[in-house]
Amino acid sequence: MLTFLRPAVALTALALTALPLAACVPTAAPDWLVAPANPAAAVRAPRYSAVTAGVARYDVVDPKDWRELNRAVTPRSGSGGMEGMDHSRMPGMGGKRDTGGR
Repeated sequence: MLTFLRPAVALTALALTALPLAACVPTAAPDWLVAPANPAAAVRAPRYSAVTAGVARYDVVDPKDWRELNRAVTPRSGSGGMEGMDHSRMPGMGGKRDTGGR
């Protein structure tokens, strides 16, 4: 029933809400935004800095042994992990070492 009036009612409600809010917007820009720059303000002198300053070089290197790289990042024994745990108290372990489902 009269569904064609719904957009008109919604538009009227939006207009009645937006018009009072639009009256709150300032009409002129603030003075600090419009004021010219102060020529007496202190400015730091320009200085040269290289574009590549602070860039690290990453040159091509020979491949390394992957076994040694893995050993370098693995935790040392006794620094955590499961080697010192009592597996018999863990559910599903049964005192055996986990075989990965095999």
